[in-house]
Amino acid sequence: MAVERTIRHIKALATGAKYMLGGHRLTLMYPDDIQEFPDGYRGMIEYDWDTCIKCGLCAMVCPADAMKMYVSKEESEEGKRPVRRPGINYTRCIFCGFCVDICPTNSLKFTKVHDVAFYTFEEQIYPPERFREGIPKPQYDKEPRKVRAVLDEKRGIRYEPVE
Repeated sequence: MAVERTIRHIKALATGAKYMLGGHRLTLMYPDDIQEFPDGYRGMIEYDWDTCIKCGLCAMVCPADAMKMYVSKEESEEGKRPVRRPGINYTRCIFCGFCVDICPTNSLKFTKVHDVAFYTFEEQIYPPERFREGIPKPQYDKEPRKVRAVLDEKRGIRYEPVE
């Protein structure tokens, strides 16, 4: 029993040493290289204010309770029923796509942006007015090289430049 465990430990250490000392790493050298994502990738959500019919289906279907209907102060009139618009809390969003799928007017769409850094918790909450402005674009010190993930039978995943 102890001999078998020792052999398994030695094999695990040998595997780690093989990948540490041999050849290219599997790591993407972000932000010098950025991965090109396929169609249908689920990044941050874009909201089209003009086509939204304010039905609230996105908030109802959200399993993580990330989508919420907020009272729109600029559209609500005194004495009338308040107008509600969707907002999103990215601290809760699991990028399942239910809100995008259920939207009858396609006012919600996934983008390929996922690598936005936030300094505070509050910055990750997008009420309707901020959601309307769109998602922040990542900023890089120098233009990154776009790469695509390719399956290599011997090595596993490797990255090759996109022309």
